[in-house]
Amino acid sequence: MKKRLFPLFLALLLLLSACGAGVGNSASAAAGDSGSMPDDANGWTEDASADTAESGADFSAVRKNAKLILNANLTLETQDFDKASADIEKMAADAGGYLESSSLSGDAGSRHASYVLRIPQEKFEAFYEQLGSSVHVVYSSRSSEDVTEQYTDIETRLATLTTKHERLLALLDQADKMEDIISLENALADCEYEIDSLTGSKRHYDDLVGFSTFYVDLEEVQTLTATPEGSGFGAQLTQAAKTGTRGLVDAVRALIVGAVMFWPVILLAAAGGGTVAVLRRRRRKAREAEQTEIPTEKEER
Repeated sequence: MKKRLFPLFLALLLLLSACGAGVGNSASAAAGDSGSMPDDANGWTEDASADTAESGADFSAVRKNAKLILNANLTLETQDFDKASADIEKMAADAGGYLESSSLSGDAGSRHASYVLRIPQEKFEAFYEQLGSSVHVVYSSRSSEDVTEQYTDIETRLATLTTKHERLLALLDQADKMEDIISLENALADCEYEIDSLTGSKRHYDDLVGFSTFYVDLEEVQTLTATPEGSGFGAQLTQAAKTGTRGLVDAVRALIVGAVMFWPVILLAAAGGGTVAVLRRRRRKAREAEQTEIPTEKEER
C-alpha cells in the first residue's frame, strides 16, 4: 500500500513545485510592472500638484460654472449719518448696482437706516470690502446658495416643452377635424402656460444670480462700538476697557439729557421733597415743645 502511495505523493510534490514557480514568475512580472507604475503615478501627481499650485483657490471659476445666489448682511455705525448714507448709495451706483428698498427711523443723533442693495455678482467681493473700509463695521456675514440643479432642471423642461409646442403647431396645421383642432388648441394653451411659468422662474433665478443682495443696517451713534483687534487675552481686555468707558460716558450723557428733558418733574419733586422736609421739621419741634412743657407742669404741682 505504501509503495502505491509513494508515486502519487511524489507526483503531487512535483505539481506543487511547478505551481509555486509559476506563481513566483507571475509575482516577479507583476513586481516589474508595478515598478514602472510609480513613475507614471508620480508624474501624474506632480502634474496635478503643479496645476493646483499655479491655479490656487479659484472661486471665480467656480462661480462661472455654477449658479450661485450670493447674499451679505452688514451692521454699520457712523457718527456722520448723512455722509455715510449718501456714500453707501453712491458706492452701489458706482458698482453698477441699484437700491432696491430703504427705510429710515429715529431722530437726529440716533437715526437708523436699512438698505437692500443689488450689486452685480462680479462686483460682490470688491463692494463687500469697500463697505468694510469706508464705514465702521460692527457685524458682517455672507452666504451663497447653489441653485445650479434647479436652474438646469428648468432649462431642460423648457427645451422639452418648446419641442412639444412646435410639434403641436405642426399637428394643428395638418388637422382637419374640429375635435382634433380643439384638442390640439387646448394642449397648446397648457403647453404655453407651462412655458411662461418656467420662463418666469428662469428669469427670477437669472436676476438673483446676476445681482447679489446686500442687507445693510446703518446706525447713527455718538461713540463707535469697540471691535476686537485680535483674539488674545490682551485684545479682549482692551475691548472690555473701551466698552466699559463707552458705557460710562453713555450713562453720564443719558443722565444729563434725562435731567434736562424732565426738569419740570425734577423741580416739582424737589419742591415737594422740600415741603415734606419743612413739615416734618415743624412737627418735630412741636413734639419737642410739648415734651418740655409736660415736666414743667408736674414740677409746679
